[in-house]
Amino acid sequence: MSLRMPPSHAAGGGLLRMWASTPLLKAERLTLLTIVAVGVTVSLVLVLVESPDDLASSLFQLALTASFAAFVWSPLLASVLLLAAMCASFAVGDEMAALVALAVAVGAVVRTGTRPLLVLFVGGFLLSAAAAATYAAHGITVSNFAATLTVAAVSGAVGYLLTVAAAKEQRLQTRLQAQGRAEIEATLAERQRIADELHDVIAHDLTVIAMYSRVLDQPIDQELREQSQQTIRDAAQKALGDLRRVVEQAQGPAILAETSRESLPDALENARAALRAAGDTLHVEGHPADPRIPRVVDAALARIVRESVTNVLKHGGRGDVDIAIDVSSDGVRMTVRSPMATATRRDEIPSGGYGITRMTARARQLGGELEAKQVDDAWVVDVSFLLE
Repeated sequence: MSLRMPPSHAAGGGLLRMWASTPLLKAERLTLLTIVAVGVTVSLVLVLVESPDDLASSLFQLALTASFAAFVWSPLLASVLLLAAMCASFAVGDEMAALVALAVAVGAVVRTGTRPLLVLFVGGFLLSAAAAATYAAHGITVSNFAATLTVAAVSGAVGYLLTVAAAKEQRLQTRLQAQGRAEIEATLAERQRIADELHDVIAHDLTVIAMYSRVLDQPIDQELREQSQQTIRDAAQKALGDLRRVVEQAQGPAILAETSRESLPDALENARAALRAAGDTLHVEGHPADPRIPRVVDAALARIVRESVTNVLKHGGRGDVDIAIDVSSDGVRMTVRSPMATATRRDEIPSGGYGITRMTARARQLGGELEAKQVDDAWVVDVSFLLE
């Protein structure tokens, strides 16, 4: 069963379609308005110098010329004005001028109007031409009629070419805008990547430097002082090396792909040393060097270990840190458990909470899941990856 739109709705929809228009480009609007202004000026001069007998014709041609300006805002309104002028031309005996104006306007309708409006306007033009040939006061010769049709055809072709050119320019503008947005997004993504790299590679070393700098402020023996100073020097050199590597990575994605990554066993050894120097103990359960762990997952786990230990040094309580690694044929799971601080530490190193966000994002990029939360009196980071 088919549904038909009520006649009033259909008529209203057709009127809306005819009322729609294709906006002129800025250069086209300026050109059209300039031509109309020149034509109106010439018509005004003719009105001033013409004899009273020709005044009606001059005023009619002035109004006919001015009606073209309506194409800038509404092709339907301009078409109605021109067709009305054609009807009025029989009263003033200036049918040929009105017919030429309609022929020229065909191009403007092709450029700005819709297909229904074009069909309506061309139909009105042909009927007007036939009526002028039959009822014109001064008569229209065959050559004049053919010349008018030729003008209409040329004008329509020009309007079509302008429409094609405007469409191409619009597509070009759309592509340029899309390209501009893509470049902005790429720039922001590159900045984010560099920020992520900076955070991942030097946050841990800077935390170690800050902690050992505070150790030096305390009354300690000479051996521990020398050890702390050496640790600060090593961490500073490593941070500088990592910073240099990040700067080199910013020069192109290929360098990033070729850069070596810290392995999970190495990350655990570095974490053990950092925690031991801070008075804590690291216990590792499982096999971090299990060959079933993919390299990308191994690198992600190493980064998560580094970030977790950095958070322990910044905010955690003193005590044992337990890391359990469980590898099976289905997946890899790592749990980091550290004691919570019993009270707010006055010397706590500031943090923006970026580390947990980065660990979660890193896990999800590889299809894993990460959860960080407080369980009783411990802070637990639980991350898992599926192995295909």
